[in-house]
Amino acid sequence: MARTYATALVADLSSVDFNQVMETSASTIRKSIDQTEFLLKWDGADPSFIVDESVTITWRGDHESALTLMRSAAWTTPEDPDGE
Repeated sequence: MARTYATALVADLSSVDFNQVMETSASTIRKSIDQTEFLLKWDGADPSFIVDESVTITWRGDHESALTLMRSAAWTTPEDPDGE
């Protein structure tokens, strides 16, 4: 069973059924730096809230693609070059 990673709009967060994904609640999700998107992951078939388009998916990929995305400026604050 393949694990799917996806980002969605924070505006749709209240439509997520956390029983269908690996995250346990709105407080355990990872949000983008600008707080407009969040990351979800699940195994197997797409959750019903994605199938019925209650939640708008903005990106979808596998584990390696998700790691690359999470390292981008939209998801990770660059470290201070002086280490401060």
